[in-house]
Amino acid sequence: MSDGEAVDRDERPDIAVLASTDGAADVVETIRAAGGVAGTATAETVAGTDLVIAPTGDAIAELATADVSTPVLPIADDLRPETAERLLDGQYTVTERPLVAVETDSGIAHALSDITLTTAAAATISEFSLDRPDRSTPIGRFRADGVVVTTPAGSRGYAHTVGGPIVAPGSDVLTAVPISPFATDPNHWVVPLAGLSLTVERDDADVELLVDGRTVETVEPGATVELARAGTLPIVSLPDGDRE
Repeated sequence: MSDGEAVDRDERPDIAVLASTDGAADVVETIRAAGGVAGTATAETVAGTDLVIAPTGDAIAELATADVSTPVLPIADDLRPETAERLLDGQYTVTERPLVAVETDSGIAHALSDITLTTAAAATISEFSLDRPDRSTPIGRFRADGVVVTTPAGSRGYAHTVGGPIVAPGSDVLTAVPISPFATDPNHWVVPLAGLSLTVERDDADVELLVDGRTVETVEPGATVELARAGTLPIVSLPDGDRE
């Protein structure tokens, strides 16, 4: 599906709500109260429905692992009645968003928006490096509270609040932005979405790995987090001013 393709349908969509969603029953009831058809499902059973509603975080990882092709609406809070009505009336677009595989010695997670390494203790400096497999020297090495790497979908979020650029949807890149860097004029990087590694060179406190805002594990000094393209997920976008 092309980037930002508007939905054109004669009938109201059959909507699945991921069963692992907090308050899944309430979301289903909101959709039914708006006159729609909805029920709960697992990542393995959403096939055949027209749209799936899932919370950001672990649910996106579930859908990515299950190789879901059904359009997904990520939500952070309860589904508002007016949002349910817009979904049922087809007032949304569907965009293929890239997913990033986040690999450590402990396993693989999937990110839709961002990957963050951050010190667990506030205002504690650690040292990080960025590298690509096709380079003989690191892209960058810096001291900071952490580093956030985003897809275009995540570039308007936390990374932008700490000084990162906004990247146009559809751009095949990642951005990397230091968090509270020790340098007064820090670098930011925009690199192809074809492979990137993050390394904790040293730490004065525990460094946590977060994927789309959820804590995955603690990363030890010298450990590397590998990032790579992991396909795409069709994401539902609502009109401006009507986002969850």
